[in-house]
Amino acid sequence: MAARVPYLNREDLAEADRVIFDNLAAERGGTVGNILRALAHTPNLLRRFLGLGGELRNATALDPKLRELAIVTVGRLTDAQYEFVHHWNLARRVGVTREQLDSLADFDKSQHFTDQERAVIRYAVEATNDVRVSDATWYGLTSFLDTRRIMELVQNVAFYNMVVRVLVPVGVELEPGTTKN
Repeated sequence: MAARVPYLNREDLAEADRVIFDNLAAERGGTVGNILRALAHTPNLLRRFLGLGGELRNATALDPKLRELAIVTVGRLTDAQYEFVHHWNLARRVGVTREQLDSLADFDKSQHFTDQERAVIRYAVEATNDVRVSDATWYGLTSFLDTRRIMELVQNVAFYNMVVRVLVPVGVELEPGTTKN
């Protein structure tokens, strides 16, 4: 499915909003991803989206490996290929193995995950599929995460559930040449 909205370029934005793309290009090696080009139709919201997303990705105490396992779980469960592929690659960069990523659907039985990783994935599954999370799942997290890290996990899973609910209905496509590493 093609995207349902045009992807904007820097020149499509009002002069005052072009700095958004300038900053993104500087931070990300000159490229602006399709999700951001679609969200650029609402520059005020895009600014806030980038702020919250950046904070969740770069300024939390939650182990990046646990964060990425949760995010790829959200992408897999919602069949949001854009999120799944991009975060597959981020997960690989922070130490998640290919075997783990290939075993996500059977995480409960797979030997490739620690009990802590299973607990995080289970949380992401329940929060994504059911919104409600069982007491067993919640209290399983408290055995190894403090309240701050639990709330960072909660907010990451919630944020990326919002992201997939933009990606999928809008039909945001992977950028040409983007593949799982």
